[in-house]
Amino acid sequence: MAAVSGRLAAPEVPSALLRDRGMRMLFAVAVLGAAWYAWPAAGLPLKIAGYWPIQVALDLVLAAGSWQVYRHPGAPAATRRFWRAMTIAAGLFTVGDLVQTVQSAGDPTVRGLISGNLHLILIVAGASVPLWAMLTHPIRVTGRQRLVFWLDAATVMTAAAGIIWSFLVSSAVGAGTGPMLLNSALAAIMLIIFFGITKLILGGDAPFRPVAAGIALVGVALTALGAGVDGLAATTHPALFMLSSFVPCVIMAACPRAQAVEMRVDPTSAQRHRRRPFSLLPYAAVLVTYAAGLLSLADDGLSTRSWGLVFGSLLVTTVVLGRQITSFVDNAVLLRRLGEQESRFRSLIEHSSDLTVITDRQGRMIFTSPAVTRMLGYAPEELLGSALRDLLHPEDPPGAADADGSWQGRVRHKDGSWRWLDVVATDRHDDPSVRGLISNARDITEARAFQERLRFDATHDALTGLANRTLFHHRIAEAAGQPDAEALTGVLAIDLDDFKIINDTLGHHVGDRVLATVAERLYGCVRADSDTVARLGGDEFAVILTGTTAAEAAAAADRIVATLTEPATVEGHVLAVRASVGVATGPSAQARTLLRAADAAMYEAKRSGKGSMAVAAQESTARP
Repeated sequence: MAAVSGRLAAPEVPSALLRDRGMRMLFAVAVLGAAWYAWPAAGLPLKIAGYWPIQVALDLVLAAGSWQVYRHPGAPAATRRFWRAMTIAAGLFTVGDLVQTVQSAGDPTVRGLISGNLHLILIVAGASVPLWAMLTHPIRVTGRQRLVFWLDAATVMTAAAGIIWSFLVSSAVGAGTGPMLLNSALAAIMLIIFFGITKLILGGDAPFRPVAAGIALVGVALTALGAGVDGLAATTHPALFMLSSFVPCVIMAACPRAQAVEMRVDPTSAQRHRRRPFSLLPYAAVLVTYAAGLLSLADDGLSTRSWGLVFGSLLVTTVVLGRQITSFVDNAVLLRRLGEQESRFRSLIEHSSDLTVITDRQGRMIFTSPAVTRMLGYAPEELLGSALRDLLHPEDPPGAADADGSWQGRVRHKDGSWRWLDVVATDRHDDPSVRGLISNARDITEARAFQERLRFDATHDALTGLANRTLFHHRIAEAAGQPDAEALTGVLAIDLDDFKIINDTLGHHVGDRVLATVAERLYGCVRADSDTVARLGGDEFAVILTGTTAAEAAAAADRIVATLTEPATVEGHVLAVRASVGVATGPSAQARTLLRAADAAMYEAKRSGKGSMAVAAQESTARP
C-alpha cells in the first residue's frame, strides 16, 4: 500500500475514515449485501432481480466520489486528470449496467446474470479509460533515475510475463488457434494492466493517497478473482458469482471516498512527503518468478511451462544485474562528487575570512572554523564544548548568541580585548547533517571604530575636542525635554577677551594652542559626568550645567574666570588669558532661552571691565 504512493498515511487519517459517514454507509452496504447473497433463505429469483440495479447504484456512488476528488481544489493536475478518467469510466459502467438491467428485467433466471455484448463493450470501454490514464500518467523521475525506473519496470514486466505464461498461455499451447489467440489477447491485456500499475508504483507521482491506494489494490484483485468465475459460476454457482462481483464493486466505490477524506485531513501530504529513493517491488517480482519456476519444476519437470519460467528467470536476473551495475556506477559517481564537494567545502571553511560556529540546543559550540584563531586568538579545539554566550560582553544581550537571525555584539578575544562581530545565525537543528545553530561572523571592529570616529568628529570641535555647536544645541534640547519640571539648568556663555591680539601678534598657531589650553581649563572647572563644555566658534565657548542651582552656576563662572586668568606658557610666551562670562539659570524647560540670556549677560560683563562674570536678571531668563 505504501509503495503505491511512496509515503505512509498521516496518523489521523484512519480515525477520520472510521468517523466518516460515507465510509460507514459503504461498509454497512458491503456487510448487508454479502449477507444477502450468502443467505440461503433468500430466493434466487429475488437476488437475481436486484443484482443489476444494485450494480447501477454502486456505479453512481463511484462516479459521484470520483467527481468529488476531480473537483477538489487542492488536487494536483495529474491527480485530477486520473480521477476525471475514473469519473468517465464510472459513467460508462453505469450506462452498461443500466442496459443490462433493462435486458435482464424479464428474465429472473441465471441467464439474466450473463452479460450481453453491448454491456461487455461498455464495461471494456470504461475500464480502458483509467487504464489509458495510468499509461499516460506523467513520470516524475528525471535524468539518471529515469533509466533506473525503466530497468525496475522491465524487471517487474518480465516477471509478470513469466507468471502469465505459466498460468495462462502455456495451457493453450497445442489446444488450437482459437484458444491460443484468446489466451494471448488476455495475456496482452493483463501485461498492459501490470505495466500501468507498475508505472504508478515506481513513477513517483501516484494519483492515490495511501489508504485509497490500498483499497484500490484490494478492489482490483477481487475484480480479477471475480472475472475468473464469470460464466461458469453464473450458471452453476449464481450466488457465488453475484457475491464475487458485488464485494469488489463496493470496495471500488469506497476508493474515491477514502481519497477525499485523506485529502481533507492531510491536504499538504503530497508536498511534505518525499518518495522513497528505492522500491522493493522489482526484488519481490524476482522472488515470485523463482518460486513459480521451482514449483513448476517440482510439478511438471522440464515442461513447456517450466521452460518459460526458466527463461523468464534468466531474463529477470539479467535485468536485475544491469540494474545493480547501474547502481554501482551511480554510487561511484556519487561518492566521487561527495568527495569533491567535501574537499571544496573544507577548503572554503579553512580559507574563509569569516568565522563559522555551530552550537547545539544548549548553546555549546560543537564546531568552530579555523578563522577563530585569526579573529579571536583561540585554537578551534579550545572552544569546543564551551558556550558562545560566555564570550559576549556583559553589556550585550546574552540571548543573541542562541537566536536565529542577525545581530552585532562584542566577543572577548583571547588577549582580553573585545572584538565587534557581525553575526548571521541560521537555525538548522532539524537538519540531521547539522543539528545545530549555524552562526557566520565577520570582524567589524575597525568598521565600528571608524563609525564611532565619524560620529565623534561630526559632534565635536576638531581643535579642542570639545562639543561643537551641533552637539551643544542637541544637549540644550535634551535639557528642555526633561520630565522633571522643577529641575534647573545653568548656561554659561564665555568669550575670550582680546584674543584677536594674540592671533595678530603671535600667529594663529599660538592662538590655536591657547584655545586648546582654554578648553582643558574649562573642562577642569565643571562636572565631567553631567556637564557639557562646547566651543561654538572662534573664541566663543559655552557650558551647560544640568541639575544645578543659581549659586552653583555663579560659582562655576567664578572658577572659570579665575582659572583662565592664571598665566599660561605657550611656545615660550607667558600669556594671561581673560574671559567674560555670562550666567543664566532657570527651569530646564526654558533651556532654549537660557543661552540668549547668558549671552546678554556676557556682553554686560565685557562692558563692566572684561575678565569678569555677570548673572542674567531673573526676568530675562523667563522671557520666551
